[in-house]
Amino acid sequence: MRKVVVVTGANSGIGLALCERLLSQNDQIRLCLACRNMQRAVSARSALLSSHPSADISIVQIDVGSIKSVLQGTKILKERYKQIDYLYLNAGVMPNPQISIKAFVKGLFSRKVLSMFATGEGLLTQKDSVTKDGLQKVFETNVFGHFILIKELEPLLCNLDNPSQVIWTSSSNARRSAFSLSDYQHKEGQESYSSSKYATDLLSVALNRHYNTKGLFSSVVCPGLVMTNLTYGILPSFFWTLIMPVMWLVNNLPKGSPI
Repeated sequence: MRKVVVVTGANSGIGLALCERLLSQNDQIRLCLACRNMQRAVSARSALLSSHPSADISIVQIDVGSIKSVLQGTKILKERYKQIDYLYLNAGVMPNPQISIKAFVKGLFSRKVLSMFATGEGLLTQKDSVTKDGLQKVFETNVFGHFILIKELEPLLCNLDNPSQVIWTSSSNARRSAFSLSDYQHKEGQESYSSSKYATDLLSVALNRHYNTKGLFSSVVCPGLVMTNLTYGILPSFFWTLIMPVMWLVNNLPKGSPI
């Protein structure tokens, strides 16, 4: 039986690259692109089929920043599949990212300069907003929408005879210092992206505690520094070219080196 793979945010960036890699490893899977923008989803499907013409690729509209959209999308998925073997939770948002010049200059002349470039600690700030559901946009898109997705798809994910894998796209920017249980939506701070990614890491641990015995296993992955639309939304491409040697140094430091 063909494995069923669902990927959120699959129309570009890491999500699209992931789909291409999955098909290059096994073009017999049943791949579903779960995307907010259907026009881009159709284009992504066409691009994947051009290199894998025999692949089984479908699309479903799911905007994890909207509970209504998640419920509508999961209804379609439950009608389409009997089980989901792999659920990649990749969709995410970092609205209005800005560089704190003060933190940048201060970090350049401190011991934490490499850590700053590696994790963005104290460097990146975002201006969040409230969705139609009354939730903080970053929290709902990166965390809560995906949580509702999992809960709605629970009958398709929990099977002791054929366990399912849930994989979250996390980030090195996921920092405990940016997260607080008393403000888990990060209404009061300016590092909502970091907070949300740390929350997904915590949620993955909690899912394993509650669902491993039911056949669902959760994990988080960090893709590292990847040039996507999100990355270029923070700084222009020429700046990334300038700091790439520093990023190479950070990524190639021996394990255990102080940064």
